[in-house]
Amino acid sequence: MDSDITESLYIVLPGDQVLRFNPEENRDRIFIGPGLRWQDNVVRATKPGMLKKNGKNLYFVDTHQKRYIPQKREFVIGIVLKKKGDNYVIDIGGSEYATISYLSFENASKKTRKEMKPGDLIYGQLLVANKDMEPELVCIDVYNRAVGMGTLPGDGIMFTIPLHIARMVVDPQNPFLLMMGKQINYTVVVGFNGRVWIKARTQREKVAIMNAFTMLELMPLEEAVDSIPMFFSGFSVHLREDM
Repeated sequence: MDSDITESLYIVLPGDQVLRFNPEENRDRIFIGPGLRWQDNVVRATKPGMLKKNGKNLYFVDTHQKRYIPQKREFVIGIVLKKKGDNYVIDIGGSEYATISYLSFENASKKTRKEMKPGDLIYGQLLVANKDMEPELVCIDVYNRAVGMGTLPGDGIMFTIPLHIARMVVDPQNPFLLMMGKQINYTVVVGFNGRVWIKARTQREKVAIMNAFTMLELMPLEEAVDSIPMFFSGFSVHLREDM
């Protein structure tokens, strides 16, 4: 299976057994994502929804939950709330605030601390996320590189979309963002926590992109993708009339 292809398996309910996995007996590795828990060599669902699997043996439950539940390794967009000692307190939309150390940025050191102020937006990855500890963010990979993470420029805007839409959009096989990029020049960052940051030339273009995302809530993906050219064609006409 292609590592980028996500396969829908079947609907599960909390407590349903998904598969048995004993790391001492099974050679193949599996990865457990949101909505699943491994205990006593059994993987069970913890949320209702569609069980999915990608080519990298990642299993997860796609559910229409409203509040974001932090998951390790997921990329999120956070809002800086305050500074607390050597850390910053970040709102990631969950039930608890996350923290990030000033050293968790590329080229950061005690002499070159990363300075942020309340209200700044940050794109990072969850290093720690479990029910017994507060979520912890980082903006570097294992090689201490930013790879696109860090504070987001102030000339963009952030809005929210349903969590299941966010997960659908970040799928590499999803053509929605690519089709929109053929119609308009823009920069987009999508977090698994349902927050989207966009940057475009004008405020009108930003609003148009925001409206385009709402199509994913109102119609199937294929129909939304097919509607993008006509949507932005009409937008371009109105833009020329205003100039």
